[in-house]
Amino acid sequence: MSDYYNRNAESFIKATQTVDMTAIRNRFLAALPQGASGDTRLLDAGTGSGRDARAFRLAGFRVEAFDASPAMVRAATAFAAIPVRQMCFEKFEWEHPFVGIWACASLLHVAQCDLPSAMQRLADHLVFDGILYVSFKFGPGERNKDGRHFTNMTEETLSAVLDECPSLRQVDIWRSQDRRPDKKNDIWLNALLRKE
Repeated sequence: MSDYYNRNAESFIKATQTVDMTAIRNRFLAALPQGASGDTRLLDAGTGSGRDARAFRLAGFRVEAFDASPAMVRAATAFAAIPVRQMCFEKFEWEHPFVGIWACASLLHVAQCDLPSAMQRLADHLVFDGILYVSFKFGPGERNKDGRHFTNMTEETLSAVLDECPSLRQVDIWRSQDRRPDKKNDIWLNALLRKE
């Protein structure tokens, strides 16, 4: 998977780094536990170009991040001005918990059969009442394209995944249009999940 992003780092960064995700980031921040402030610790899980990690840092949050691709790790470290670790969801572990974890268009590369354990691993790194944001391309099934695996989601399939993640409760789910000008027909399924 990371091979695609290593080979296509420049074009991927150009296509994603300036996409305006402000509205969805604000929705995520508004869902954080009461009392969360700019000193709150957030994780950008699968940061890609570092776009959102940078935005959270500039908003005053303590942001940490990881990505599976060495090229994305280098790009995100430079752009977000934070240390970014190289890591995949299947081997994710961290030394402390987070108030919020942002997994924007990243968990979609995890095979559907591995999603419950990957999401539970993230949940295990949230404080009580913490928020996990996830987004997937809307639709049924799994597919491979350009050497990348994609797991699509509908409301029903996401609910089935969450049935296997007992510590996560769905608090908000919605569809949105892709923010990239050349991908306007792509629909995303977004969800805010709370740690119980």
